Amino acid sequence: MENFLSWTGTELPLFLPAFFRVAGIVMVAPVFGSPLVPPTVRVFLSLLLAVLFFPLIGKTSPPPPVSEGYVLAVLGEVGVGLLIGFAASLLFAAVQSGGQLIDREIGLQAANLLDPMTNEPVSVIGQFKVFLATVVYLLIDGHHLLLSAVSDSFRAVPLLGVRFGEGAAAMHLSDTLLRDLFRSAVQIAAPALVTLFLVTVAAAFMARTVPEMNVFMLSFSVRVLVGFLVLAAGVGLFVSVFRDMTFRHSDAMRIFTGFLGG
Repeated sequence: MENFLSWTGTELPLFLPAFFRVAGIVMVAPVFGSPLVPPTVRVFLSLLLAVLFFPLIGKTSPPPPVSEGYVLAVLGEVGVGLLIGFAASLLFAAVQSGGQLIDREIGLQAANLLDPMTNEPVSVIGQFKVFLATVVYLLIDGHHLLLSAVSDSFRAVPLLGVRFGEGAAAMHLSDTLLRDLFRSAVQIAAPALVTLFLVTVAAAFMARTVPEMNVFMLSFSVRVLVGFLVLAAGVGLFVSVFRDMTFRHSDAMRIFTGFLGG
């Protein structure tokens, strides 16, 4: 903190873009970027992280000249931060998508809740999965992995000189991170989807065997009951799968940050 107070005009032009990059990450990253976190807290956290990581910046980046292009370069740092934060948020987007797949199969798609993290209506199971994933994310120190991503960005991406690696970053985002989103969503929903498919097959046999029975109403109640039983029994499996997803996503984020630096 004493070094922070003793900064000269040479350090301040470097600190401002660093702060905006960190702020861009914090504003949209999982947990930190939740609307439940007050904006003043997020700004203070961005300022604190920028101060803590500033020694990395001072050793790798020369003092930038303050000119007309400096403002555009600072805005570019905001874009870098938002891009890294968006890539980090795909982990929880996969969890929510998996929950929505389960809701659709159970028949609870019409029962929506307001997600406090996105201020958008989400499914019941999707919201439950997101809350459970948040608890697991904090227990396995996933927020430390996010801080490591901030540190990696300053090591890999030159301050005021991002180059995007000739499209390699965009290709990695679409071919790897987004692909993993859909794969992880199906992986999360797979136990419930397979079980509910078997329920559908059993209901079809019942409809053939006993035509007089109202199979539609009966199968709806059975699907809800079986779906919740599978969810309750699969909590431990979800924790294990999400933990592996988190570390795999962290490795993909490290590669993505490297591509941003060219």
